[in-house]
Amino acid sequence: TYLGDQYNFSKEEDLSALVPPAGTRERGLYDQTLSVLLTELDAQGLWIHRKHEALGHFFTYIPEAVSHARKYFHKTNRTLIQQLKDKEGPFLLGSNF
Repeated sequence: TYLGDQYNFSKEEDLSALVPPAGTRERGLYDQTLSVLLTELDAQGLWIHRKHEALGHFFTYIPEAVSHARKYFHKTNRTLIQQLKDKEGPFLLGSNF
């Protein structure tokens, strides 16, 4: 987000912006989506799965945690897929991103 704000092609509200302008509804949705990708999908889904299955010899094998992480990962993906279907344009946040 910082780099997008610093190196936007235009500081105006237009369609060529790397990230939506601060203070807009689109920016809130952008921040929300990035937060879900970083915290819910990656940290809760992928990392727990990797930690307790592939790296179990370091962190302990916990099949229940792996099963739960897999289900959570798929649940989060379904939510993101639905968001993608509901948007105008080919990307999660519409026609630009």
